[in-house]
Amino acid sequence: MPDRAVTLNGKVTGWTAASGYHMLIHMKRTTLLLDPGLYAELKRRAAAEGRTLTDIVEQTLRLGLGAAGARRRGRIALPSYDLGPFLVAPAEHPGFAAPVAESPPSPPARGPESR
Repeated sequence: MPDRAVTLNGKVTGWTAASGYHMLIHMKRTTLLLDPGLYAELKRRAAAEGRTLTDIVEQTLRLGLGAAGARRRGRIALPSYDLGPFLVAPAEHPGFAAPVAESPPSPPARGPESR
């Protein structure tokens, strides 16, 4: 079903139902479980501003998500120091043991039930 503009005297005055359908398939519906006090406050605010509850909830969510992102602080530059060269080469330090050659793994022990 193609979208068609509704015109009056050459000016676009609206869209056909097909265009409204295409807009609705991009919008998501959901169910929110709200505290009754919060719901009453949202309804009161919507009535006071002459807007829909959906508009108020959407605006409040956008403001809250924006504030959460703004509170995140950036990385902190920590000081670094040049301590110069090693006094003892790590490979020659007596505290480091030479790597032990690994032997092949032994087969698992067999119990009397596996015979």
